[in-house]
Amino acid sequence: MKKITTACSLLLLSLCLCGQSAEMFNRWGFKQATKGNYSNAIKLFTQAIEQNAFYTDAYYNRALAYSKIMQYETAIADYTKAISMRPHFAIAYNNRGADKNELKDYTGAIADYTKAIDLDTNYAKAYYNRGITFINIKEYEKAIADFNSAIKIKPGYKEAMINREIALQKKTGK
Repeated sequence: MKKITTACSLLLLSLCLCGQSAEMFNRWGFKQATKGNYSNAIKLFTQAIEQNAFYTDAYYNRALAYSKIMQYETAIADYTKAISMRPHFAIAYNNRGADKNELKDYTGAIADYTKAIDLDTNYAKAYYNRGITFINIKEYEKAIADFNSAIKIKPGYKEAMINREIALQKKTGK
């Protein structure tokens, strides 16, 4: 019954939005995503893209939704499309790196985090994420350096402090 209700809701929404702008579909998709309705959000972001194939934010938002449902390869493709349209999109590089990390493409993840940092040297989350990836590949010195950078940018960054301690312990074998 819930599937039928959801399908009917999407059909009605599609009929109501017929002829609407890409921005409207993107806003509706964003609202669905904030409610945790990622499948519905993806459909709406796709409609935004169908309305405007160059709508960077719709590709980016759809990538976020795909990431939430662990469809990392598809998310990476959308992040890549968004980056191709907006080459200085630091957060898209960071998020694509996070999805590559999930797929254990550590080299690709590090490259994306590094690009995000090159674009925004004050991007604490990118330093943090790269530090996590360095832990994954047992490069503890590099991880510690990245956590230190994240903490310097964002004092009190608890996750970075905790993971810096983990990297220190792993480095020393304690």
